[in-house]
Amino acid sequence: MVAKYRILCLLGCLSVIGPLFSQQVNGHWYGIGKMQNTREYHNYLSELILRQKGKQVWGELDYYFRDSLVKVPVKGSFDAVSRRLSLQPFSMIYYLSQSARNSIDVNMSGNFNLLVSKTGSVLTGSLLPDNDHRYTVPEINYRFTLSNDTTDLVMTEDIPAKADTAVTIPTTPDIQETPSDEFAKRSKVYTKELELENNVVRIEIYDNGEIDGDMVSLYLNNKLVLPKVSLTHRAVRLTINLDPSLPFNELSMFAENLGTKPPNTAALILYDGATRYETLLSSDLSKSATLKLKKKP
Repeated sequence: MVAKYRILCLLGCLSVIGPLFSQQVNGHWYGIGKMQNTREYHNYLSELILRQKGKQVWGELDYYFRDSLVKVPVKGSFDAVSRRLSLQPFSMIYYLSQSARNSIDVNMSGNFNLLVSKTGSVLTGSLLPDNDHRYTVPEINYRFTLSNDTTDLVMTEDIPAKADTAVTIPTTPDIQETPSDEFAKRSKVYTKELELENNVVRIEIYDNGEIDGDMVSLYLNNKLVLPKVSLTHRAVRLTINLDPSLPFNELSMFAENLGTKPPNTAALILYDGATRYETLLSSDLSKSATLKLKKKP
């Protein structure tokens, strides 16, 4: 009887201790931060890259401010018992700054709780301003999701590339041979030129802000490759074949509507083998944001 009691106690201890050792915050966490108590809408598409040794945590917070990618180092601690992540104060751009280059910095600290389930790991919490700015800077609420399939890619610019779930479009989808009349009427605005190694690339696209009913289509060289999809926090993924006979390929985002908060703005990730490129695309009913894709010499 005593032996059975000892075994039960041992199993009970293991059931408590085991999860403590399994709770880690290592990895790439993706989410959108939403400001609270402000009349002007702001959100921060972000990636939190963390490393952990014991209770010590360090890494980097990458976030978009307007049209710029900002990277800041962070450090803090993680308590496996309470599953609480604390980030020490670090500099973040004041939300009313006009740009990332001409900005004012504010010290923010973070408090997050880790939730682990069979479906994934989530960090929920907030970034809070220091005492000097507690009445002028709203807190930023976050829900970060751990990427379970992050690969060791060469990042040209790191931004969130994974969402909770995704819609995958079949490889080399059928294309429309002639552009739609509406697409042909709109002007193209070239936002970025990329030099690529491969003729086959993977693409992910999702909403860069508040989910407001944005719908877009993608055109490759004026031919439809992704017809009329709704943009959400869930990435839409597809693989496209580039035409190597052309001086460059054009990938255009066509706005099917303006949602409730114009214009249509999307985050687009392009994977060229082991290299990942990122960009923001903004289209409306008069112009289509377009990427130039060139083969490296």
